[in-house]
Amino acid sequence: MINMEAYDVYRSYLALRLHFTTDKYDVIKQQGRVKASKQSFFKRTDLFAIRKIAESYSDKEVVDFLVANFITGDRWGGVFDSEAKENYLAWKKRMESIKYTFTNEVDKMVAVCEKQNIKFDDLFINNSGQHPLFFKMYLRKMISIETLVILNKLNNYTKRLDKELSSDLMWPDTSRIIKKYSPFLTIDKEKYVTILRTRLGCSVGSNG
Repeated sequence: MINMEAYDVYRSYLALRLHFTTDKYDVIKQQGRVKASKQSFFKRTDLFAIRKIAESYSDKEVVDFLVANFITGDRWGGVFDSEAKENYLAWKKRMESIKYTFTNEVDKMVAVCEKQNIKFDDLFINNSGQHPLFFKMYLRKMISIETLVILNKLNNYTKRLDKELSSDLMWPDTSRIIKKYSPFLTIDKEKYVTILRTRLGCSVGSNG
């Protein structure tokens, strides 16, 4: 297992923080390039935590660890908090059973549709400034950020909602996470279209 040096962990942290919290920086396109002096690095009060991450994880695991924490919505990533490892382990567990998680959470969404006598697409409708039902389900932790990302890969619902909910206090940050997380969540699109069609019993349209 090849481990990053602590300074490289710090650079990766800065790059991913910019990626997940701003619209202008794309860590993939810019290949993780950031301005980070060693002077500022050695002045940090969390050097011990950074070194511990460097010693504990391989290069790929460091990136996964950072991503797993930034997708929680914490603007600072929370990577040096006591919950950081728990966030990473929870993320790994979701990744190991991502198809099952997606299928199970789509079923939850279908159940809401049946209860309210609405179509699946209606979950993504913004009614009179109210949060769409799928977003409420996410905020209540009924469905995961991964399911939101996968559904957006299939239907591109963020394109429309970004316009409709541009002044909302919560949606813009979540939408950014969905889009910024997307490159890190590689899926076989056709397989997930099939899963969605099977659970809905119909063809999959576009909400974009």
